Amino acid sequence: MERRRSVRHPPTTGRAFVYIDNGVPLIDCDVVNISDGGARIVTESEQMLPAHFVLFFTPDGSERRTCRVIWRNGADLGVAFEGLD
Repeated sequence: MERRRSVRHPPTTGRAFVYIDNGVPLIDCDVVNISDGGARIVTESEQMLPAHFVLFFTPDGSERRTCRVIWRNGADLGVAFEGLD
């Protein structure tokens, strides 16, 4: 039985970037699927991501969403989008 509120879609672009803070380099990631409420991403970094970060869908951050991690499995993360940026 499907419990998701929003339908998952394949991303229009698979590449995204995790922005943590000024001075911290962007962390590359792949967007596996995306919905209105969140996304599943896979990072290429061994760095542990914080519970909240900003996901850039463009390198300059012109398209972005604030995220909250809702589950982790190694480098595989499920994030919920918070508010509208």
